[in-house]
Amino acid sequence: MAKQVIRESIIPVTDNTVELGTDAKRFANIYMHNLYTGDLHLKNERGDWTIIEEEDYLSIVNNKTGKKYRFVLEEVKD
Repeated sequence: MAKQVIRESIIPVTDNTVELGTDAKRFANIYMHNLYTGDLHLKNERGDWTIIEEEDYLSIVNNKTGKKYRFVLEEVKD
């Protein structure tokens, strides 16, 4: 399969309207330096979760059961 090199940014015409791939046609791997998202949705054949950035903590929702959990974080001092 031929690879295409992109030398410019890919920017949709309007915000939050364009998808990259589909449920049936997914990308195998994505390599990037930084990823900026809204809420992070994780779904595969075993699980379906959403990580939500609250003001003071992170929470995670099990979308199959509707249960919500709060991440317990411990500060790491260098």
